[in-house]
Amino acid sequence: MLQIKQISGGYPGFQVLHDLSFSVEKGEFFGIIGPNGSGKTTLLKMMSGLLSPKKGDILLQDKPLRNFTTKELAQKLAVLPQVQSEAFAFTVKETVALGRYAHQKGLFQTRREEDEQIIEKAMIATGIQPFQNKLLHTLSGGERQRVFLAQALAQKPEILLLDEPTNHLDLSFQKELLDKLNRWVREKGLTVISIFHDLNIASLYCDRLLLMDKGRIHTIGKVEDVIQKQTIRTVYHIEVEIYNHPKMPKPQIALLPSPLQMNPSD
Repeated sequence: MLQIKQISGGYPGFQVLHDLSFSVEKGEFFGIIGPNGSGKTTLLKMMSGLLSPKKGDILLQDKPLRNFTTKELAQKLAVLPQVQSEAFAFTVKETVALGRYAHQKGLFQTRREEDEQIIEKAMIATGIQPFQNKLLHTLSGGERQRVFLAQALAQKPEILLLDEPTNHLDLSFQKELLDKLNRWVREKGLTVISIFHDLNIASLYCDRLLLMDKGRIHTIGKVEDVIQKQTIRTVYHIEVEIYNHPKMPKPQIALLPSPLQMNPSD
């Protein structure tokens, strides 16, 4: 589905990624984890076509990403970045409707009945239909996150790229959102590639994980092969214990706080 072949690069005068190679299959929930500054967001930008690698290539369905037009790529792939602009005075529904642009035809790019149905379903799926006529800038951070996810879903992509999708969301909606994404992966063959900071959530929902460190691949594989005590200690420089989830065969991490230092004067 998506092949990353020996890519390196970053920004002018600053190389972030070094010789990365891996692939993601159709209908896979693929997680990217690693410390801050490890190159996760840069990698996501390259996979989305927003940033070109200096070396190497990225193939989507065996075709180089650079050979797709912007509109063609938007029909295949949708992106939910971590930070969204609040500058535009659009309503919630108008914002979601922007996701249909890549599929509209004709000089005036008018919305069809099919577009309206897809927009409605995307709003229902993300729980934003009740406030569809509100202006975007009046919403909370969590509500805006859901609006932009609905916009991405309205594109009807084959691949969904997410940068911290649960950012700003309360615990109940985090679970609801991830359960829905997981169901769409299983039932509709959607491919989800997501950055996670919460390793326990990544472990619960992902089929495979890519652990990055200093712009390189440290470990890639099944969740249980990546979430290992020594691996996490080496990459994150913290002490942890690994235990099994009580209901699922997935590893979970318990942080071990440093022991309190006694003040000799006490």
